[in-house]
Amino acid sequence: MADKKRILYHGMKLFTGVSDTLEDNKLIVTRGDRIDTITDDGAIDRFPDCTRIDLKGKTVLPGLIDAHIHMTVPFIMKVTLKGLLQMNRQVGMNFANCVRYGVTTVRDVAAFPKKILKWRERIDEGQAVGPRILTALSFITSSTGVPEMAPTLNPIESIITGGQFAERLSTPEEVTTVAHGLVNEGADLLKTQYSENSFLFHGKLPNLSDECFAALVEAGRERHVPVAMHHTERAGFLKGIEMGVDTLEHCAMDELADEDIERFFSAGMAVIPTIKAFGDYLEIPEILNFLHSEGAKDLLSEPFRQSVEGVEVLLKHPYPPPDHQKQFYPDVEFFKAGYPIAMKNIEKIKKAGGTIGVGTDCCGTGLSFFGSYWKELRHLTRAGFTNAEALKAATAVNAKILRMDDRIGTIEEGKYADLTVVEGDPLKDIQAVQQVAMVVKGGTAMPVSSH
Repeated sequence: MADKKRILYHGMKLFTGVSDTLEDNKLIVTRGDRIDTITDDGAIDRFPDCTRIDLKGKTVLPGLIDAHIHMTVPFIMKVTLKGLLQMNRQVGMNFANCVRYGVTTVRDVAAFPKKILKWRERIDEGQAVGPRILTALSFITSSTGVPEMAPTLNPIESIITGGQFAERLSTPEEVTTVAHGLVNEGADLLKTQYSENSFLFHGKLPNLSDECFAALVEAGRERHVPVAMHHTERAGFLKGIEMGVDTLEHCAMDELADEDIERFFSAGMAVIPTIKAFGDYLEIPEILNFLHSEGAKDLLSEPFRQSVEGVEVLLKHPYPPPDHQKQFYPDVEFFKAGYPIAMKNIEKIKKAGGTIGVGTDCCGTGLSFFGSYWKELRHLTRAGFTNAEALKAATAVNAKILRMDDRIGTIEEGKYADLTVVEGDPLKDIQAVQQVAMVVKGGTAMPVSSH
């Protein structure tokens, strides 16, 4: 059998994700989907058989990983004929958008099952552009708990959307059956939630019982898949620790005590704080400007229209609108007030040595759009991370959380050739991560953003 094609990238600054520094004048040789050799530019003549690509001083990072995303949400909140006609195309654009902005692997933490499995198969077979995908498939939750805007679909709706986004259950037996069923379908993790209060003006919320959570965790252990728990309150933080889940998604927006954080650290858990999902509410006018200037590149006409409409309503006075008890309007002031507390909690978790990953909640909120991954890194730097630590969280730490650190997350010989090439120096200015010049996923060059 002939050797797989070898490509040589040279003339770069290299951030491997192993050290905290940039290495100058490095070269990388890839063979097929793997990194074959990493050495100095001075050795370039040792590889005469390789296709050469001169990166002209750009910075090479490990492929970015988004550990909290919702890929099959098509940015359509209201059912319209145009929305239905554009839904599948927009989902396909979502996958392409990920790699265009430098993200080569995603951990999808709730999706329409048939849709994401179809797209994963297409991407894996090279029929579509997209990241490497791990998925929880459906969200396992209580009768009317988070995600509140996701109803139980009737059979026709389920066929159109690709299955239930949220499985609303009430007994341990149901949880066990559904959890095993999701893993049988192809789930790589299981996702649940604990929230005592709505952030959509709907008051108190029900949760699954401890017996249900125990059944879910037991199913995860039996099938060797991790369990993730959504939370935005200290009560959920503590519930996740008590029930023994593997990751906590988002961050408590009320103050965590030192003993809470010690329990978290001792349990060996990780948190994916998605700080930008809270901080976005401090930047609503800027996000609206971004949509008007850039959004049409990433969104089809109906998702774009509905996204603009959804952001504009947050700026209207008075807010919330009169129908807020029946509709799904976020409590803007709740997020604004909670953001600095969440930041302080993350700062304390970091100081305690806790594991903190990077996720954007892209597609999961009405304010989180593609092209803003760098903002999560900026939030982390404001919570006490160095730029290098933020980049490691986005790559090496995320890979460990995904249980894929033997294959991705750092630039090392033998690992997948996942490379995100950016203009500038992200160790000096984290916003350089926004300037994506080239993306390589598994040895294959991907289309990049034209922004």
